[in-house]
Amino acid sequence: TKLIGELGVAIVQMKEDLDDTGRALLADEKFLKELGASCKTKQAEWDERSKTRAEELLALADTIKVLNDDDALELFKKTLPSPGSSSFLQVAATAASMRARALRELRAAHRSARKSERVGLNFLVLALSGRKALNQQGFEKVIK
Repeated sequence: TKLIGELGVAIVQMKEDLDDTGRALLADEKFLKELGASCKTKQAEWDERSKTRAEELLALADTIKVLNDDDALELFKKTLPSPGSSSFLQVAATAASMRARALRELRAAHRSARKSERVGLNFLVLALSGRKALNQQGFEKVIK
């Protein structure tokens, strides 16, 4: 009787294990289907990105080819001004012209500033127009 009871308990446990395993199998199969669909979606997205990337690389190669062509060089030479011709582009500014411009801006700000703000502006004007500032190459002393 003891053996029969133990066998009965073992059978019940095995049936419960079978049920648990069956439920786990169904959940795993459902997960596998979802994973397959997700993988297909990701693969399609990757294929699209790869195709777009390849098209971009091809377009860049074509662009570089066009820009390196002799005709493009001639066109660029025609559009850029030659060194001897006049141009509206200011290439360099002297220290004196930069100092004069800074002084104009400071004086304009001084006229519209409140009384408490004028002290700092006065100091900057003095620093830019003083004898030491005129002898220097740039704004090094003012910046310090």
